[in-house]
Amino acid sequence: MIKNKFKTKRGFTLIELMVSVSIFAIVTLITSGSFIVLANIYRKVQSNRAIIDNLNLAMDTMTLQIREGENYSIGGDQFSFDEYRIVEGTTYERQRTVTYKLEGTVLQECDDLINDCTDLTSREIEISRLNFDVRGGANEGKLVTIVMKGKAKNKQGLETEFLLQTSLAQRNKRNNI
Repeated sequence: MIKNKFKTKRGFTLIELMVSVSIFAIVTLITSGSFIVLANIYRKVQSNRAIIDNLNLAMDTMTLQIREGENYSIGGDQFSFDEYRIVEGTTYERQRTVTYKLEGTVLQECDDLINDCTDLTSREIEISRLNFDVRGGANEGKLVTIVMKGKAKNKQGLETEFLLQTSLAQRNKRNNI
């Protein structure tokens, strides 16, 4: 009997193809599920990041204004100071008294000129503690320390606790108390 060279087996059987397609489908399903979970986590983190950016903006706003102020006054969880503006080159004129305070869990900036308070932090930020500390003598610039503690919660339910602290040196030394 003569063997035929062209009768050799080539290719895959139907069972081999079904097994490999099944394994490919399972791996694809697991991978796509992971991507969906990661995309959901990314959206939550981005939402939380926007809230934390709001908190950082509030802290930066306070820092810049307090640094230029005078006549600091602390009472509980509120901090008041006089804000000045430059008139005619080097002459300073008191513009307003600014007060930062905690109203419930929201940080507010109050202005004595318009007799109104504005929220500096969004409602997603719950501040549980706000402390101010002023150090320095009458003949030197003041050093102000601000400590803010709380939690930020986004609409998707992701909650992040925070503890922010900053120190700033007073720039103007005209009539310090």
